Amino acid sequence: MRCLVTGGSGFIGRHVARRCHDEGHEVLVVDTRWTPDDPFPGRALSVTARREVRELFASWRPDTVMHLAGVADARAVLADPVTAMDINVTGTTVVLDASAACGVSRVVLAGSCWVYNAMRVEAIDEDEPFLPTGAGHFYTTSMIAKELLARDYARLHGLDSTVLRYSPVYGPGMWPGLVVSAFLRAAAEGRELTVFGDGSERRAFLHVHDLADAFLRATAPVAAGEVYNLEGPEILTTRELAERVSALFGGVPIVHREEPARRGELVYSQRLVSTAKARRQLGWTPRITIDQGLRMQLRAGEGSAAEVSGR
Repeated sequence: MRCLVTGGSGFIGRHVARRCHDEGHEVLVVDTRWTPDDPFPGRALSVTARREVRELFASWRPDTVMHLAGVADARAVLADPVTAMDINVTGTTVVLDASAACGVSRVVLAGSCWVYNAMRVEAIDEDEPFLPTGAGHFYTTSMIAKELLARDYARLHGLDSTVLRYSPVYGPGMWPGLVVSAFLRAAAEGRELTVFGDGSERRAFLHVHDLADAFLRATAPVAAGEVYNLEGPEILTTRELAERVSALFGGVPIVHREEPARRGELVYSQRLVSTAKARRQLGWTPRITIDQGLRMQLRAGEGSAAEVSGR
């Protein structure tokens, strides 16, 4: 299988490209940050460059496209929604259009659990419709737009797509702003762990190796036209995560600090999202627990100043 990975120089994209390569597939990366030093062949190119993207797709003829390029930092989206919409929405349209034009058999899109912001609080699975009242955050709106575009290209052009809605992802090369990375870095430097608010916010952290596995499984015939929720194997509060990291470093102090509410962000404490569909249809199960993942980070020497940023 010839697999083209957009955003393949970022955090998650690198792992997806590596997983595809390790399974024997031919990989090509498209990313604005791609350089000849990257581990896979590619092209330094923005997904918003319509003509260049279409020409690349037409010449390389991918069988599958893993579309991960985009602005994934919700705060960056809030600060500059125009740029974010151009990349997340227009860029997705360009990729889908080029895929349809050159006969790509499957596009797997990086979605987000944030779309549940636009659903009833009681929503737990992929069949829940979006509310007409909207999403409450530009990032959420851009993720919903990606899903709707995928449906439109399937209906109007026969392009098969699969959307993966996943919870916060951690692992080798993770974004330094992620709380897992921040806690590990602080503990490694001998600083106290700062928990903002009361620490009751919950997240089901997903290891990037488990997510990369899901991207590959999403190319199966059964996944055509489907949407899947993906979450880590356990739900932790921020306080519990801090306690796990503290214990790994022999009892690093934990402090609480008040912080103004983050506008429009997903309130995980209200959500219990089911991953039963991915388990049933794809045979996918998250295998790396948070304790295993944290220990893997320590063995790799991450959580320190050597940490790598990226999507």
